[in-house]
Amino acid sequence: MKSFGKTLGLLLASLSLASCGGGGGNGGSYSPPESGKITLSATATKLPVNVWGYKPTQYGNPTQAEVTITWRNADGTLVTGKDIAVSISPTNVAALSCLVDGDACKDGNALFGSIPIKGINGQATIFVNATDTPGTANFTVSAVDPTTSRTVSASMAFTVSSGVGPAPANITLSPSPAGIYLPSSGGVSNSAISATVVDGSGQLVPDPVSGNAGVDNIQFEIVGNAGDARLSTSSVAGPVSGSVVKSHTVRGVATVSLQAGDQTPQGPVQVRATVDRADNNVSNGIQDAVSSTVSVIVSDGKLYSLELTSPLFAPNLPGITINTVSGDVSADVGTIPADPDATLSLTVSALATDRQGNPVIPGTAVRFGLIDAPVGAPGTANDNQFLLSGLDGNPLEGGTGFTAPSGRFTTAGGGAGPGDALIVLGKAVQGNADLESAVTVQRVNSATSLTVSPSFNLNNTTGTSVDAGPVLPYLIGRAQHGNVTASATTNAAGVAHGKINYTVNTVGNVAAVWVQGDGVDRVSGGARRVTDAGIMGYPGVAPASIVAFPNPLLGNTTQTVTVCVEDALGIPLRGVQIGFKFTLSTGTGSIDGSAGAGVFAQLTGTDGCAVGNVVTSGLPVTPATGNSGQVVFTGAGATSNPVDFVVQVASLQASPNAVPVNCTGTQTTLIAIKALGIDGAAMPGVNVTAACSASGGATLTPNPSSAKTDGSGIAAIAVAAANFVDGSTTPPKYAEGQCTFTSEGGVSRSVTVKFFGAAASPAPACVQ
Repeated sequence: MKSFGKTLGLLLASLSLASCGGGGGNGGSYSPPESGKITLSATATKLPVNVWGYKPTQYGNPTQAEVTITWRNADGTLVTGKDIAVSISPTNVAALSCLVDGDACKDGNALFGSIPIKGINGQATIFVNATDTPGTANFTVSAVDPTTSRTVSASMAFTVSSGVGPAPANITLSPSPAGIYLPSSGGVSNSAISATVVDGSGQLVPDPVSGNAGVDNIQFEIVGNAGDARLSTSSVAGPVSGSVVKSHTVRGVATVSLQAGDQTPQGPVQVRATVDRADNNVSNGIQDAVSSTVSVIVSDGKLYSLELTSPLFAPNLPGITINTVSGDVSADVGTIPADPDATLSLTVSALATDRQGNPVIPGTAVRFGLIDAPVGAPGTANDNQFLLSGLDGNPLEGGTGFTAPSGRFTTAGGGAGPGDALIVLGKAVQGNADLESAVTVQRVNSATSLTVSPSFNLNNTTGTSVDAGPVLPYLIGRAQHGNVTASATTNAAGVAHGKINYTVNTVGNVAAVWVQGDGVDRVSGGARRVTDAGIMGYPGVAPASIVAFPNPLLGNTTQTVTVCVEDALGIPLRGVQIGFKFTLSTGTGSIDGSAGAGVFAQLTGTDGCAVGNVVTSGLPVTPATGNSGQVVFTGAGATSNPVDFVVQVASLQASPNAVPVNCTGTQTTLIAIKALGIDGAAMPGVNVTAACSASGGATLTPNPSSAKTDGSGIAAIAVAAANFVDGSTTPPKYAEGQCTFTSEGGVSRSVTVKFFGAAASPAPACVQ
């Protein structure tokens, strides 16, 4: 306790002296401890933009700098076991990557704006990666000093440059939308055109300035006469409008609006953008121009063309809806509904455009129509074909008359009548697209003459009405097995949808569908009907399946093959064209006269099947495993399993088949082996092998021996034979020997030839 008292006394005395100002100097004041220091060392602080696509893990690439971070205490010792934070900005100029450590950095190719480094061991490494934008990025490292608890930091600047300077070098123009309409049409009448300006290395140009003020660095102008169309944008002075306007880029992008007027000519309107390569400033004039031009289509949005887009031609088998009694529908053929009502529905689409190629104004009305009778009965010459049809139709341009020299309007299929539809396929003959029509029969004047309503178009696309005479395909009929949506309206893409409904027992039956809308004749200004029509078969439910029989087929002969197609419901598909393709290592194959690949001469019938005549030649003999070639059949979007060809030997013939042997000496006999096919015809190219019994004197020459049949189906093999002496007794005894000849292939055939000499008793006359 005495020691404590003395110490306390000394302390009080010391404080008393300090408070009195005695002793001079500041020897009694308090100095806080010093913090440590972070130092940075980089392999480079100037980097090129990464236009090559280098990845962070491609260490040492020219767009990457390695930064070494060192953290020391105030006494110079390394700080260990503490965390530091690293960041960089802006990240569109440069970003950080790191070595994979399983904690903060799990992906070496990842880029970061900031990342912690856990438990630094006095030093740490981080990578700075240039991106594709030039500029300056600030790199900062910070940490909390373990002694003073104050934040210590260090910074470094990295410059990313393109190396070519900021002068404009290229402009890319993008209009949205690319097609606009006259204001009176009710459609969108303005397009926003975006201009992207880049320098020689493909980097966005910097925002333009002159001194400390912003300037305009891009000029937009309408090229040529565009009527009352105008441009509008924002310049440094405020909003501007006219046929020529100036604006400025923000981060390399400027936008101008093109507004069509009712006096703007229909067609492409060109807008040109220009920048000044000299100083990126157009406010002071253009010294070194860089330009780009884009076209925006201006139109009235009125219907000019219609195109049926799906489906026109079975057997493409588009998606079908299976209708049900309950009112629900199913498009999933994997689960057939429990209560199907035996009807199917098919969506048809039509694309409507105006004369300049823009979609028509949304909400434009179109009409659909359908006919499917009268058609030829199964098995007749006109099976599943429209009976009231021909190729010599002649509509009266601008009138209501229709004639066909070969017409049978009063007899074919029971004759035509008022209310029937007449479809004229004008697009099938060049120069007559305006006569594509779907009109209603008003009166049958004769076997070759009709009166229809409404009147036909003038066929005056060029400004002059054209009459090509009786050259247009046509058909007349009515709907008996199906119906179609009566009308629909177009969407923003100019597409209208209709639905065809039909019964399952009419799948494959021929039908004709059309779509029609009202347009304006460009020449007369009067009404013009726009039509597109096509012939199809009522399709089945996808996916279809296809089978062929017999399988396998016999090769190197003529044979018929039957190919059948049905839909997912098991309905035979009528009117399907069957395609085929041979796969042969050697030889040739054809079906119905088409070699290698092609289609059958006939379509599938009411049973969904078609028969083809198959001819093959030169196919090799079928090996024990495999085939001699294959053929695959296609139809209705389905592909059959490969059908094999087999070439097999039915029998072998040997000549001679019994050979007498000399009593003395050895003789060589040429044995002719003939290979015969199933049809009894000689088979060339068959390999024949020979084997002789081990006892006796018959040997092959050479041994072993084989030969291939020639064009006559014959292979020749030599056999050397002497008397068959057993050598066991005296006088010698004579016995018989034989050789067997066998064909190759999965089914082999053989024939035996005997060689005989004199028997022991009685001894026949020897062959001298």
